[in-house]
Amino acid sequence: MKNVTNTIAAAAIATLLASTTASAEDLPFLGTWDCEVAIFTFTPTTYNTGSEDLLVEEVQEGSDGSYTLLFADDYFITLSGFTGDSMGWFSEASGDNFSCTRIVAQK
Repeated sequence: MKNVTNTIAAAAIATLLASTTASAEDLPFLGTWDCEVAIFTFTPTTYNTGSEDLLVEEVQEGSDGSYTLLFADDYFITLSGFTGDSMGWFSEASGDNFSCTRIVAQK
């Protein structure tokens, strides 16, 4: 009986986590952004800081429409305030906060 209870609990936790994690096709921050200090590029799996690629371990969507990207070593950033081609970028670790404007590729 204990194994059944553990299995049910694990399934419930997995369902909860899946419901709080955004799917790649719904991510408004994908693309290239001018964020005042550097050009940042986001894919579903990486974040380029302008000088290095960081592997995105998880994306969590907040109830306010923000997205928190989690990386190795407990580092994370939050992207928010999506209006057209702009967003806010925030790092709790550094306290930095930038206004970003989407860079549209020239055809």
